[in-house]
Amino acid sequence: MSQLIERLFAAPFDGDAPCLCFAGRWYRRRELLAEAETLAAHMSQAGVQPGQRVILGVPNSAAFAIAWLALIRMGAVAAPCNPDMPVAELLVFLNRCQAAAAVLRPEQWQALQASASIPKSLTRVWLVEDVAQPQPARYLLRGRDGGWSEAADALAQREAASASSQGEAMPGAAGILPDLADISDEAQGVLLYTSGTTGVPKAVGLRHRHLLATADNVIVSHQLTERDVTYCFLPLFHINAQVIAFLATLLSGGRIVLAPKFSASSFWPQVEEYGVTWVSAVPTIIAILLKKPRPERIPPHLRFVRSASAPLPVLDAMRFERRFGIPIIQSYGMTEAASQICVNPLPPGERRLGSVGLPVGLELMVVDDDNRPLPRGQAGEIVIRGASVIEAYEGLDSPKDFAGGWFHTGDLGYQDEDGYVFLTGRKKEMINRAGEKISPYEVENVIREHPRVRQVGVIGLPDPLYGERVTACVVSDAPPAERDGVASEILKLCQSSLSRYKWPAEVLFVDAIPVGPTGKVQRTRLKQELLEGERVPADSERRSMP
Repeated sequence: MSQLIERLFAAPFDGDAPCLCFAGRWYRRRELLAEAETLAAHMSQAGVQPGQRVILGVPNSAAFAIAWLALIRMGAVAAPCNPDMPVAELLVFLNRCQAAAAVLRPEQWQALQASASIPKSLTRVWLVEDVAQPQPARYLLRGRDGGWSEAADALAQREAASASSQGEAMPGAAGILPDLADISDEAQGVLLYTSGTTGVPKAVGLRHRHLLATADNVIVSHQLTERDVTYCFLPLFHINAQVIAFLATLLSGGRIVLAPKFSASSFWPQVEEYGVTWVSAVPTIIAILLKKPRPERIPPHLRFVRSASAPLPVLDAMRFERRFGIPIIQSYGMTEAASQICVNPLPPGERRLGSVGLPVGLELMVVDDDNRPLPRGQAGEIVIRGASVIEAYEGLDSPKDFAGGWFHTGDLGYQDEDGYVFLTGRKKEMINRAGEKISPYEVENVIREHPRVRQVGVIGLPDPLYGERVTACVVSDAPPAERDGVASEILKLCQSSLSRYKWPAEVLFVDAIPVGPTGKVQRTRLKQELLEGERVPADSERRSMP
């Protein structure tokens, strides 16, 4: 039996206690889980099988939370995606996942239908018209002829959803859902993708045991109890929000205040109104809060702000703690470890600014290029293993990534004498924009479509707000007088094919881009030359994007 399902759906917490708040509505714990079982039963009745993948394309909302729990309960696999990704990117995602079903918004579905390229694997779609509502409004089924129509039992679904809103599960749900004994700890619960520098995304299949191990590590390291309230505004299609804020809080019996997205003007009022005791954030949000006026009253119940997903500048951490009197807890995680790897101790434990803290619930080692352990204080590649760490990428033979039974993170760093971990860089060429990981290869492929682009290299340059900004270095045959137009057209290309956070912040027109013997762009060398002034834009031509 899956211990994760048992802990979520059968834990001895007060079923009438408030559990999740979205759009001003509080769900009691019993009510939230009943809504999840209602949707799970309907999906099972509609033919979704344990182990099948279901796309979650809705934003932070009650609808996302309930659908995610429903898929876990029925042993299916949640494959969350950015709800704002363009249809071209969504089609790639659908093909890559080979999803059997999807939970989408109507506008996403309309765009998919207009593309006439929906993968054959997708046969069932639930449409969420109002994300504040717990159940999808419509259920669509693909016929044998390939056409789509609203399923005959959609009305029955809505009636069942109405009944469940009173805190009762769908009648007969126990007979429709897979038996708990048939869903094991080895069942895959979540499928996420982490892009590689080659442009080939790696599929990370997180099993129930991986998710539970990390959630328990978070509960222990953050000292979470039923009295805690978290404010979740990070995107739930990322592992951080899913496990750190959402799952760990549910498993500890606490409360979740769920927001569609971060709002600087709403942050302190929401923390005050809902009695928030801890927040999981990213460095960009901390930097934004530092630019805003200090509230007259700092809520005394806010125990700490957790920072993850990207390096936090030491100065920002010091300024935040000095200005607001709230401890900053720096941490380190990866999708391959179901999020958390290291975290600094909570007060009164020692927090070391500049460090991502101590390993929690797993083993960590620093090795050289020959996979030999390095002594404390010496930098090398960070490798990890443990109950929360995957053992392989799905569908990909990658022995180097898991050599010797350790996952090789590609991150560089060292441990001090007391075991605190300090990150110094990355082997990978990924761009880290405010915690969003961007493949240069993916952006380059889009820019290469422009007829006036002869060569392109995309890198991340330092940015005071986002950590790194996406910078496109372009060799073009357009004369200088026409390059403003070329830069604008490049941005339009990216806007039509990529999610917003992947758009270049600037286009640098250069005379040449360094390449290796096989013609491969040497992005690390390009970035180094720009930072050291050895390579400058042609005629100092830099086009910043709006």
